[in-house]
Amino acid sequence: MIIMEKHLSFYLVRLLLCGAISVALLTGCVSKNAGGANTLRRKAASGLKKIAVVPFQAVTSDDPGIRVVQCPVCGTTFRTCDFAGNPEKKIEEIFLKGIESSEQYSLIPSGYVDGVYKRVSATLFGKSPPEILTEVGKEIGADGIIAGYLFYYMERKGFGYSVERPASVAFCVHLIRVKDGVSVWKGVFDKTQSSLMENLFDILPFIKGGGKWVTTEELSREGIDEILKNFPNSKGDS
Repeated sequence: MIIMEKHLSFYLVRLLLCGAISVALLTGCVSKNAGGANTLRRKAASGLKKIAVVPFQAVTSDDPGIRVVQCPVCGTTFRTCDFAGNPEKKIEEIFLKGIESSEQYSLIPSGYVDGVYKRVSATLFGKSPPEILTEVGKEIGADGIIAGYLFYYMERKGFGYSVERPASVAFCVHLIRVKDGVSVWKGVFDKTQSSLMENLFDILPFIKGGGKWVTTEELSREGIDEILKNFPNSKGDS
């Protein structure tokens, strides 16, 4: 009986995928957004070769009645929730692996930058986050500085093929030019996984996830892949 149920589930998933593909082809497009958004000042990013990485931070609300927060750098509003552990560290790790694979930058790891960041933050108490980040970059001798913020991290409740609550993640990453404090690139990912029945145009991430409900870490990896598609190279993009 169990074997029959597994086979039935497999064929149902295939049927849904085929139907979704047919609809996508008939409408002539598949969503490329996947919950992410990017902004990039391509020429402004040219010449940034030595980049310092500030430890990614969790940004949540201490007031249970307030479920929205702002990005410290750009002021964009995000939903937030309480989450345990330090998932921002995992997102930082995934992001840096993606940057390192390009071999275009000389990265100064967050382990080294952390001490400088804490000292400068205490010295410049009351200054804006971009001002603090810029000063940190100058002290380290970096051309650019990366700062990432995690706002929402809700694990799925259930299993790969059946959930009561899907995984949900929201984060933002900035690349700031040290010489003038300008954010030359921003990558945003804010997504709750939806089923094909809810959103037929979410088919590519669904297939990539093996046709199942993903975990928050898997959803975060999807988000990093998405935002890094438009990360600038060290020579600038045309």
